Amino acid sequence: SWLDSGAKRMAAGVRMDCSSQGQCPYSCHLCHMSPGPGRPAEPVLLQITKAAPLYELVSNNHTYQALQEAMMSMLWCSGKGDVIDDWCRCDSNAFGTDGLPTCAPLPQPRLRLSHSYEPSSSLVIVEWNHTEPPIGVRIVDYLISQEKVTERTDHSKMETETMLSFVDDILSGAKSPCVMLGDIPDLLTSSVSMIIRCLEPDTTYMFRLWAVDNTGRRSSPSEVTIKTPCPAVDDVKAQEIADKIYNLFNGYTSGKEQQTAYNTLMDLGSPTLHRVLYHYNQRYESFGEFTWRCEDELGPRKAGLILSQLDDLSGWCRGLLQEPKIGLRRMSLKYLSCRYTDTKAFGLNWVDLGQDVRKACDEQNLPVMYNDYGEPKER
Repeated sequence: SWLDSGAKRMAAGVRMDCSSQGQCPYSCHLCHMSPGPGRPAEPVLLQITKAAPLYELVSNNHTYQALQEAMMSMLWCSGKGDVIDDWCRCDSNAFGTDGLPTCAPLPQPRLRLSHSYEPSSSLVIVEWNHTEPPIGVRIVDYLISQEKVTERTDHSKMETETMLSFVDDILSGAKSPCVMLGDIPDLLTSSVSMIIRCLEPDTTYMFRLWAVDNTGRRSSPSEVTIKTPCPAVDDVKAQEIADKIYNLFNGYTSGKEQQTAYNTLMDLGSPTLHRVLYHYNQRYESFGEFTWRCEDELGPRKAGLILSQLDDLSGWCRGLLQEPKIGLRRMSLKYLSCRYTDTKAFGLNWVDLGQDVRKACDEQNLPVMYNDYGEPKER
């Protein structure tokens, strides 16, 4: 009860701990205030402590000031510099091999995949929280790299594709056709999200993120590795094309019908061609298997060109495309389409960033497709 009643009047740094000390023996004459018959009182030890900075305990003003500055230096400047207003003035021994000051620790951003949107075959959404200490460093930019893993079994073999500056390339809308803004920091959240498009299906990518401070220093990188899903297919459309090919092949086939069938099949791409083959054989195999009919109607050369596309997919994706049913989900993803602006002209204030960006960016919707393989599961 003391703790509850005193909570509203509790001074900063004061902590109360109540701990049981056992029960009073019946022989104790001090336990006459027992809460009830047959229930001896339970003594409680109340400990009240108050945390205070060490320099507040020093009476000498000169020692007080020196101790305060030393503790601030340890807290914000790694003990290698002085705190001046909201920045660190580093000592002469606090510079790296690149000549940049190292006394103020630069926080490492934590890159992660979005919890709200799943990756598609050509798109992922990555997020991180913008945080910086109140004293020491000022984060003025983030660098984002995208690398494609060239060997499935060895993630150390990379192919560097892009390195973008969050401020110069993405906020400004200057040269980021495949990278768009999602959420940006405002008064309610510190989260930053980016939509990365133009990815290849069934491919492993590594994304890295660095924070850059006002001296040009980079933080340690944060990494996310992801394999994009298999290419999305419209199974209803594939079934319609299978019916169309059967009708073109049925009976006497003229040169015009053969050319129409050849052009149609060559334009499909590997994923849809797999589903056309699947549906054709499910419905019309009694009239001749798809591969044989293509060779018979179009000739070995043209049939070979068509069927060679089937090998463009991994064994994993080819297996999924043999599922009896493949559903197609269409989702709408909101993003910010930004016109070119000179971000540095009005400075980069992370607190007001949301308001500034929305003056130069329009909210738009991006359609995204996903496949669900097999029969839908009951929930």
